[in-house]
Amino acid sequence: MGKEIKTVVEKYIKSTSELMKELEKKEISLEEYFKNNPYTIENSDLKEHWHNLIEKSGLSSFDIINRSEFAYAYYYEVVGGKKIPSRDKIIRLILAMHLSLDDCQKTLRICGLSELYPRFRRDSIIIYAINHELTVFELNELLSFQKENELK
Repeated sequence: MGKEIKTVVEKYIKSTSELMKELEKKEISLEEYFKNNPYTIENSDLKEHWHNLIEKSGLSSFDIINRSEFAYAYYYEVVGGKKIPSRDKIIRLILAMHLSLDDCQKTLRICGLSELYPRFRRDSIIIYAINHELTVFELNELLSFQKENELK
């Protein structure tokens, strides 16, 4: 049953260029656009997104705070949706939770930040670290060794 639902949903997911073409049409309203694309538009509820990621990680907040080297209060402001962290801080959290590159890219998009781009040297190193499940400390060592700025 799950596979059938996934197939139906995939049928309705549109590419970014298809979405842009729809938005370029003068006769389409925003309500109509959102109604026509329920499976394509990402949920941007930050608080819900962070809680889903925490649940997916299977880690406690205590472990995530320690692994990401976040201040306790700042962590709760971020996962509560009250603060939008910097790009480097999002990467710290993704590494701390041992989540995927897709999770990282989606989180960066939801927060209105640029995704990691493999043509940029520093971003390539970060992508490598996420894919190889390095820790924040290990990534910072690697960045330093490669003469790139460490995560802030």
